[in-house]
Amino acid sequence: MDAAFNYHLDELTGISGTRLADTAGLCAVLVAAASAIGMSPLGPPVAREGAGGSSVALLCRDGHIVLHTAPHDGFCFVTVVARAPVDAGRGVDVIARALARDSGRPG
Repeated sequence: MDAAFNYHLDELTGISGTRLADTAGLCAVLVAAASAIGMSPLGPPVAREGAGGSSVALLCRDGHIVLHTAPHDGFCFVTVVARAPVDAGRGVDVIARALARDSGRPG
């Protein structure tokens, strides 16, 4: 039996703490990633800030994208779940390139 959903998890490191603290910018990155892999959002991203970072989530018709950030440490954890045959890894790649570009690192 083929899987109904694909998923990809990754920890992205070496990212600007300022970039990871910009929840509005992170929301825009999630929308761009969903668009790039053909996932339709069910509404705007939801962001919640805490003492050590923030969590940003985008619920989509056929999956979701979630970031958990640690700005002081320069890393975030990314989860993309998408209904097959969407390549969830491509969504993580879009996020990684956007965060690297905004950090002054090559994308």
